[in-house]
Amino acid sequence: MPSFFSAPSDKFKNTLSVTGLVTVFSAFILTAAFAGSIIGEVRFTDDPPTMPTVKVSKDQDYCGETLPNETYLIGSDGALQNVVVFIETSPTGAEGDPRRENILNNTGCRYSPRILAMQKGERLRVKNNDPKLHIPHSYHEDRTVFNLSLPFKGTTIDATPRIRQAGVLTVVCDTHAWMLAYIHVFDHPYFAVTDERGMFTIANLPAATYVLKAWHEDIGVRSQEITVPESGDVRALFELTRK
Repeated sequence: MPSFFSAPSDKFKNTLSVTGLVTVFSAFILTAAFAGSIIGEVRFTDDPPTMPTVKVSKDQDYCGETLPNETYLIGSDGALQNVVVFIETSPTGAEGDPRRENILNNTGCRYSPRILAMQKGERLRVKNNDPKLHIPHSYHEDRTVFNLSLPFKGTTIDATPRIRQAGVLTVVCDTHAWMLAYIHVFDHPYFAVTDERGMFTIANLPAATYVLKAWHEDIGVRSQEITVPESGDVRALFELTRK
């Protein structure tokens, strides 16, 4: 007598596999078909603020006596660089691609990039390009996330295992008090950092109405509501002041 619980035939298993692939591919196509992009710019509409020059208090033989203040990077037309733009609530919560690598460099006794945005699940490496000891120390609010020793030029440490949750990390250097960077860790892929033209693009966002936010290290957070169409682009403009 044949068993009702006998193992499925190879033909049946192959049919299931193909069906599963078709289902996943169809879902991908459906999502892509009903997704749009936010293309926008961020401008600073006040007079450019006068920021104090950064005074170097250690290793002046290599770092120099002063460094430029990079809090505000403003173009001649008001374009504001290093603003993190993102949606408040994501329709998906997928992990980032572990093959994607983000590098926080210690270069010229400064962090580069000063503002870094990444998705949780991606890799984060911290590298020393200087012939001086750097000790990058990051905090999420008041909690240490990583505290690394980079004693030699070329030293690189993988900090990925220490990134366990989304949030904004403040990064200082325990040997050079003026060094500062921010790492934004997201649990979704819908974010961008403005370039030297103040421009940003957030692509493949499912059609819906969202709260779009813009973060700057000194100005803080500004918000606006935006509706993403089922296809095509929607434009966004943030005009920021220090007030």
